[in-house]
Amino acid sequence: MSSNIFLIIALVTTGIFLVQFILSIFFGDIDADTDVDTDISSVVSFKGLTHFGIGFGWYMYLQQTPDVMTYIIGIAVGLLFVIAVWYLYKKAYQLQQVNRAEKTDQLVGRECTIYFNRGEGKYSVQVKRDGAMREVDVTSETAKKYQTGDKAIISAYKEGVLYIN
Repeated sequence: MSSNIFLIIALVTTGIFLVQFILSIFFGDIDADTDVDTDISSVVSFKGLTHFGIGFGWYMYLQQTPDVMTYIIGIAVGLLFVIAVWYLYKKAYQLQQVNRAEKTDQLVGRECTIYFNRGEGKYSVQVKRDGAMREVDVTSETAKKYQTGDKAIISAYKEGVLYIN
């Protein structure tokens, strides 16, 4: 009799998981259940309870012998499922790229690649800014002539102008 209860728990939670999985594949992430914090709400959530039910339910159904030790191990297996899912969500959240806008003066000291010579010591360069390669205009502080593809260092930012040396 008790193995039927565990089978029902396992089947219902597995079904809920499959529906969530299919919906997330075809319609994106529908809920906001991805907290970065390690607070209790990110562990005790609907998805957390679903995964606990999967681990606990299937373990208890497969054991077929409900004694105290089996319950303890079943609870541990369910908790392992919750911890594993929490860890995967945390790692997936860390993979999200957050672009932060950088001020122009923060480019000083960065390497850039000469992209276009505009004449009179002025160049367009490619430099990594805001998490991507961007084209910015610079002025040479020296009389050195740069060619397309040359590397330079942005040396200063004065009165709205970036300088290379």
